[in-house]
Amino acid sequence: MFILHGPSSQKPIKRLLMTQQGFTLIELMISLVLGLLISAAVMQVYIANVRSVTLQEAGSSIIDSNVFGIPVLEDHVRLANLGLADTINDTNEGAGIVLTQTGNLKNIKLNGNKDIPLALLTNTGDVTTNRGAGNQWSAMTATNQPSGQLTIQFRAPQDMFDCEGNPALGPRQVNINKVKKVIGGQIIIERYYLNAQNASKPNQLSLYCDAGRYITEDMDDYVEQGKADKPSTVLTAKNLIRDFGEKGGVVIQNMDYFDVLLGTNEADEIRYYTVKQYTESVDKPDVISVKVGGIIRSNNIVQTSELSNEFSVLDKDIELKTDATDVEKKYLRFVFQNEIALRNARQKNS
Repeated sequence: MFILHGPSSQKPIKRLLMTQQGFTLIELMISLVLGLLISAAVMQVYIANVRSVTLQEAGSSIIDSNVFGIPVLEDHVRLANLGLADTINDTNEGAGIVLTQTGNLKNIKLNGNKDIPLALLTNTGDVTTNRGAGNQWSAMTATNQPSGQLTIQFRAPQDMFDCEGNPALGPRQVNINKVKKVIGGQIIIERYYLNAQNASKPNQLSLYCDAGRYITEDMDDYVEQGKADKPSTVLTAKNLIRDFGEKGGVVIQNMDYFDVLLGTNEADEIRYYTVKQYTESVDKPDVISVKVGGIIRSNNIVQTSELSNEFSVLDKDIELKTDATDVEKKYLRFVFQNEIALRNARQKNS
């Protein structure tokens, strides 16, 4: 073993240590560039994941509306005219698509013996004279096209719940001239229209349903036809609609646009009318179906710029309002159009 002594043995060691202290400028620059590249790659992956997650959440909320909301609307519309008129038009008393008070709701009033405003009846976006305010139909929309309203009525075939979740009674026994007789179910009237859940956000709308009930039969004691433990079923007089004209409850959340068309069968050809076109027609064919359409938006915004704000609904070109904010333009949107046959409507024989 050799042991070095003296100052001469320490000089090479010092020089070696001096040459290996820290990184050179080039090494630092290379390290910095590599770090930035790795960070950029990580950020790209993160941003892509965020976009994917928000898109999936948005799609999921729209699917929920299609799976749970639209079927509720369709199921109730299919009941329209049940137990009422033979055919559906704007003059037939009791018709299941309610277009007029003087015809379809003849002699029917609101509680307090008030006339029923046309803003509570079926209207399409092209109708401009019958718009109301507050909880009435006012053609509210988040697009450049005004929305419509669909008002239907039917007899409850059994004890059931209306679209607001309130109970209505089916056929039951009452006293008429002191004789027990069975009468038909209470008549449920429902209207579907757009309204804002928050008045300060008029472009953030949902599809609401406002429901009421009435009866048309003469009887000895009107109170007995209802159930005291279910106050909404107790009607104190005939031909007076209870609980109608209020805001109602949400059926489908986050809907930007909603409208309807009336389907008719003329010479074995299906033709569709807006309410304005139908009421202005000289020869009005019976309504046998309803086509509903609208634009549903997601609950959350989507982190992508590849979103369309132009749509086609019921043969109309639709765009978002010009005052829509940048945030409102970032929601995922879905167009739905469904035709619902009115199985309780029979067409007159020609």
